[in-house]
Amino acid sequence: MPAPLPVSTTYGRRLREARLARGLSQADLGAVLGLEDQNSAAPRISRYERGERMPDEATMERLAEELGLPVAYFHAASDVLAEVILVVSRLPPERQRELLARVRTYAESLELSEFLADLQSALCPIWQQVTQSLTEASRN
Repeated sequence: MPAPLPVSTTYGRRLREARLARGLSQADLGAVLGLEDQNSAAPRISRYERGERMPDEATMERLAEELGLPVAYFHAASDVLAEVILVVSRLPPERQRELLARVRTYAESLELSEFLADLQSALCPIWQQVTQSLTEASRN
């Protein structure tokens, strides 16, 4: 039996991990798509997992639903963002809105902190020049 091929896409890697976590074979997951024949079901899922093909939107939705995960999880740009999507997706809608408001507030505070740090960096040399000039002027 040949060694499995490496997963070449984020979508494919996450699809494979989710399928295995649910204890499903490629044929089992392919059956969700209406592919009852194991000779067509497993190869189709295998191509998705290896990144050779991407499922269309409707197929992505069916696969995600079967695996109990949001479609966005499979497309997240980083593993951290993917985990955030999973955590938030498990919350009721009202809690999701509350969390979003808190995340926005936190992000805004970070932006303000970064702005103040940049301002301090820009003003520090100017302030040093001013204090040096004042010190020299007071000596004269």
